[in-house]
Amino acid sequence: MGRQIEIKFNPDGFEEILSSAGAQAVCEEAGSNIQSRANADLNDSESTGFKMSSRIVTAYGSKRNMTFVYTTDRASIIAETENKALSKAVY
Repeated sequence: MGRQIEIKFNPDGFEEILSSAGAQAVCEEAGSNIQSRANADLNDSESTGFKMSSRIVTAYGSKRNMTFVYTTDRASIIAETENKALSKAVY
């Protein structure tokens, strides 16, 4: 019979990875790409478009990098509501 392997979860190690500069760079690159695709679907030259924000937050009991792409004005809200500009940009 084979040996049994025991795996122990190291929450501090995962928190360190999730809040690292490398994880932040990956999140920000993905957020920037989503923002660009969403803004490409915006049909209002006066709009400030979709914006991106990235920060370390405490979620699910640990610190981690999170990046958000969000509407900024009426035109971007309409682009999302009617055309799903932001939703379609997340792929």
